[in-house]
Amino acid sequence: MAVAASSPSMDINQVDAQITSLILNVGEDMTQPIASGTISTSVNGTVINVPMRLVGLTRGFIVKIATTWTNTGTATAAATEFGIANELSNITLTDLDNYQRINTSGWHVNLLNTVKEGFPFGAAILSTAMDTPIAYGNNYSVISAPGTIAATTGSATTTMYYWVPCSYGKRDLRGALYTGVVNATAYLQFTLNATPTVASGDNTLAVWKQTAATGATATRTSTTYTVYQNYIDQLPRYQSGKNAGSPILPPIAMRTQYRLVNTSLSAITANQDFPIPFTNFQSFLSTMIIYDQNGTLNAGTDINQWKIAAANTLQFQYLDPFTQSLRTRVRIQTDVPTGSYAFDFREQPINSNQAGNMQILLNPSSAAASSSVLVGWESFADVNTILGAQSLPAS
Repeated sequence: MAVAASSPSMDINQVDAQITSLILNVGEDMTQPIASGTISTSVNGTVINVPMRLVGLTRGFIVKIATTWTNTGTATAAATEFGIANELSNITLTDLDNYQRINTSGWHVNLLNTVKEGFPFGAAILSTAMDTPIAYGNNYSVISAPGTIAATTGSATTTMYYWVPCSYGKRDLRGALYTGVVNATAYLQFTLNATPTVASGDNTLAVWKQTAATGATATRTSTTYTVYQNYIDQLPRYQSGKNAGSPILPPIAMRTQYRLVNTSLSAITANQDFPIPFTNFQSFLSTMIIYDQNGTLNAGTDINQWKIAAANTLQFQYLDPFTQSLRTRVRIQTDVPTGSYAFDFREQPINSNQAGNMQILLNPSSAAASSSVLVGWESFADVNTILGAQSLPAS
């Protein structure tokens, strides 16, 4: 099929849109398992590397984590705020050019999946909330976990899913990876949380908390993982010319990285603006933040304001934490876990090249010793310019 990419009156955005539409119309949507396994010894902290299947135009991966737990401790294990979203402490995606497009945490991926879908990721609406006599509702064990595991002899089974994206969306191919190549490698890597249960101290990034536990705590007996790759196969190809036989790919989408990264920042002082800077040369779609007062997560009562500012002077937003939470509630129809905040810019992304020194400013009303902010960014970056950007701040 011919593509009017050579028309001198057509700009690159039109070409990209036309080719994307062609791919979505003629390509085959494929989702297939590419890796699975069970780990039953030394489970905590295990790093799993999954080579991508080298075929088609890859849009992302479904990662399923199923774990059995036993609790021989003297206290009940209770789920933390993010619970089994913390099953994976790190998710990294390395592309064919050895660039890390994703290097972030399980809680960030879960919160991002929720904001993008506009509803808690993988959740089901309970039938009691719907006006229907049909048995819709929570009928299948998809994302599942008990609220507690009993002490001494308790056991539980949990299942967690993560959608790890390459492209921004199913029909927006920016960031997609053309993996129909040979003699190249690209990897999805994920790490099973090394400290899934915390008996004392900060449990923000744990799965379970046992504040009164002595001796043993809730531990993994075994973990089974399954990874599915979603890609577009049967791509359209050039029929003639020097590119004959080559796949027809959208130029902007192919040079765009869809990036998910995170970090932790500390040295916070009460009643003073604490800057959370955006890096250069990127277009930011969202920022997810947990304000962690050394293990204490409050529902907005420890924050005066959230601000978004440029060049330390121009303030685009100036909101109290409850008004910010209202904006999130409108977006996802519910609240995010206590202590966390979702800043969604996708309707008008923040371009750090257009406004200098872009920052989110946290002004806390209290800041205990060792307080920190855990930050996850979602952004687009041009692969030709991203290497010139400043590095992420880290505590």
